[in-house]
Amino acid sequence: MPLELVVSDLDGTILETEDYHRRAYNVLFGELGLAQRWSKEDYSKRLATMGGEKFREVFRWLDRPADEFEETQKELYARKTKLYVSLIGADLNQQKLPMRPGVKRLLGDVLSEGIPLAIGSACVKWAALEVLHAAMGEEFVSSLATVCAGDDVNRKKPHPDIYLLAAEQCGEAPANCLVLEDTAHGLQAALKAGMTCVVTPSELALGDDFTGAHILAESLEVPARIEVETLKALVD
Repeated sequence: MPLELVVSDLDGTILETEDYHRRAYNVLFGELGLAQRWSKEDYSKRLATMGGEKFREVFRWLDRPADEFEETQKELYARKTKLYVSLIGADLNQQKLPMRPGVKRLLGDVLSEGIPLAIGSACVKWAALEVLHAAMGEEFVSSLATVCAGDDVNRKKPHPDIYLLAAEQCGEAPANCLVLEDTAHGLQAALKAGMTCVVTPSELALGDDFTGAHILAESLEVPARIEVETLKALVD
């Protein structure tokens, strides 16, 4: 089974951006006049909970009528996403947010080898594309086989839907695909899709259970450099 497609997660995998979601939520809480703030530990416990469920918690704090939940959720999610993109953009512009070690090298080598590269992110597509453009540039984004995002699927990670969609859109069998991830729920999504998975845990996911990962490493550079040949060998 040759390696026919590499699919990379975005938050925490390409950039150490998981904490930007927490920061965006905290700015949102301030705008809403709420006293609550999530620490890194608080948010780490909620990391596997996709946005809709997080907003159920926030909605309870607002003490609004139950029939206003869906409308409020959409409104707050849109605002939180704008805050998230704004925070990332500001830090990228000021060079305060580097890419994770080895990511640019490895993804570039994947493309140079002629292996299709896709993105599978829980973010809404416009936000994922904006972050990708800001971090990687237009040439990189235009070279991607596809970008699958949270609004492309009904079920989020740890369900396999986003990775299965990426494989389907690229015309590849899941068994010939390899996923780059940083969290346990991302790993589970890849494994349930029948794909090989390399995990480099992000800051907020260091305590996750990564049982089943085909490679678990601090980064794509440490303890050993992960090359395209390494990825091919895992799938073959």
